[in-house]
Amino acid sequence: MSADYRADLPELKSLRTRAAELSDDPNFGYLADYWSGFASWRLVINGVSAKMAPEEAKAQLARAVVDFETSIRKKTDFADSYVGAAAVHGWLAAYNHADEAAMNKEIEAFKRFLNRGLELDPTNPRALWIEAVPFIVLPPERGGNVDRAIELYQKMIENAGPLRPESPLPDWGKVEALMSLANADLKKPSPDVDAAASNAREALRLRPDWHYVKDILMPQIDSRRKQLEGKE
Repeated sequence: MSADYRADLPELKSLRTRAAELSDDPNFGYLADYWSGFASWRLVINGVSAKMAPEEAKAQLARAVVDFETSIRKKTDFADSYVGAAAVHGWLAAYNHADEAAMNKEIEAFKRFLNRGLELDPTNPRALWIEAVPFIVLPPERGGNVDRAIELYQKMIENAGPLRPESPLPDWGKVEALMSLANADLKKPSPDVDAAASNAREALRLRPDWHYVKDILMPQIDSRRKQLEGKE
């Protein structure tokens, strides 16, 4: 996870390679595939901020789909792999917006995998995070609802357990909820920059090395504050 927060793309690729080497493990192969898919997914999330080319992003996402779906086949009741697959199909839907048929196919996959993940683990913070995506990214006329997204982010925090560094199971979610709340605070009809800054600072307190929050989100919050104060 450290490489993800630091936006260290070479290290994410290295971690993916090391995880893939454990894919055939009879006990932990499904987790190896999950973390391989996770690394590819996070390469895109971080790479977009670094101007990753769309074709490279789509290739990384396609690789993530394979890994998440392989994990699902190995352990059909592991909610997090369904959630990861849903997230990646959501990204692919966005990248295929110019091809309505392809986009709709990805949207249906997003819904199918997310619904199964929520069915298996309704309070999984990572599932709640992906459930919130359409509400935060779509305009109101297409189902966007910032207030609903905020409800889900708050529910993430309520259900996030303690981090377990000794466990190979995914336990992330709380700091992602705080970061997402900060973004949502800025998207309100009347932006709440104080709440956004508070949530972002709390995310950084828990994860001081988070490149996105420190170097991208916090400056955005400061810029928005200046705009609202009429200083820009």
